[in-house]
Amino acid sequence: MNVEQAVLERVLPSEEDETRLRAAVSSVFDILSKNIRRLGLKADPVLVGSVAVGAHTKNPDVDVFVQFPPETSRENLEKYGLQLGQFLKDKKRMYAEHPYTRGSYKGFEFEIVPCYKVVSPDQKMSAVDRTPHHAKYILGRIKPEQRDEVRLLKTFMKGVGVYGAEAKIQGFSGYLAVLLVLKYGSFRQTLEAVTRWQAGNVIALDMLPTRIFDEPLIVVDPVDGGRNVASAVSKEQMAVMIHAAMEYIKKPGIEFFFPPPPPKVSKTKMLSLLKERGTHLMVLAMRAPKVVDDVLFPQVRKALKSFEEMFARHGFFLMNSDFDVMRDSVIFMFEFETFELPRMKKHGGPPAWVKNATDFVNKWRGARETFGPPYIEDGQWFVNVRRGPLTAGQLVTAKLKELSLGKDLDSSARRSLRVHVDEKAFKPSYMYPLRNMMERSFPWER
Repeated sequence: MNVEQAVLERVLPSEEDETRLRAAVSSVFDILSKNIRRLGLKADPVLVGSVAVGAHTKNPDVDVFVQFPPETSRENLEKYGLQLGQFLKDKKRMYAEHPYTRGSYKGFEFEIVPCYKVVSPDQKMSAVDRTPHHAKYILGRIKPEQRDEVRLLKTFMKGVGVYGAEAKIQGFSGYLAVLLVLKYGSFRQTLEAVTRWQAGNVIALDMLPTRIFDEPLIVVDPVDGGRNVASAVSKEQMAVMIHAAMEYIKKPGIEFFFPPPPPKVSKTKMLSLLKERGTHLMVLAMRAPKVVDDVLFPQVRKALKSFEEMFARHGFFLMNSDFDVMRDSVIFMFEFETFELPRMKKHGGPPAWVKNATDFVNKWRGARETFGPPYIEDGQWFVNVRRGPLTAGQLVTAKLKELSLGKDLDSSARRSLRVHVDEKAFKPSYMYPLRNMMERSFPWER
């Protein structure tokens, strides 16, 4: 049995799984239809996603869209769309362009999403209106044997850590995985094509782009030429996918689909690693704002960049940086090549022949924060001055209010930010994220 056959044995739904799934979907449609009639609505539930096209794995999430007539107001679409999802257990209100409901029913996770019923995607009134057209497009083109190829590709993407178009992951959606198989033919042929990808490549199926895209990977939506299906894919995740495809083709292994769990990490081992590297660690921890992931993660990435730029401006050079979002906290992790600076720094002024050169000299001559008077070097005025914050930790404390971290993180940081340096950074809950930042191994290499 080869690797791919072994993977399919693990992910293919059994006959019993399929029976259970069909019963749950049928029951959900009955409930929705009954509630639509009870509320006097003109709406139709429609199955979309991997279950609709028959390319799902065991215990899939099930996507059900409820199509409302175009004349429905946005207020009523949202109001009744949420009401129709109230029968789900452990339900949560989720957000895309408008709110929808996610919850469980008969052992499966369901999403009940309201949308407008449009004849063509170019008539869409909300971003999700094209999704039923996606399912229709795939059903009209996918070959029976390609369903297993999609299963393999999605499992591979999950295993190497690039599956999911949400802001948390910035990776490949399920719809994108299906389109790649339709484009290239099979799982293996898709990986072969991936190894030849370059940033800015345009991949098209039945429709050419109707506008210019600037994302790293461009896959034109075959039902809407103005949309890039791969718009969520970051440059980093695209690069990981290319590397994983190359490595798998070179030496296939089950670990690409089902990576081993991370090894145990001890404080002693991490301290030894830090000492060996001769670097310094700093963790900035704050309470996580109570906002949805699609709002939180862009702010976290913006905040990380703000911290990185601040350290660079002040001469604290980084080796590595990363972040992690836990249940109730956000942490920013930094490994420094330069963590502490000398008290004195050289401050440059204008050339000696410039009109305002005397202003520079008068400002700094005799100033308390200098180490000696201004001097000329290669025709330019300089003065040696006392530095402000001497460590990266002191810099964070001194400059925090000047940074723009994002609306919700700004507020959280000013109320709850904590700075942990070196040994104090190795709190039990920080161990795995810190190890991942410092060692940077891929999931299949563990």
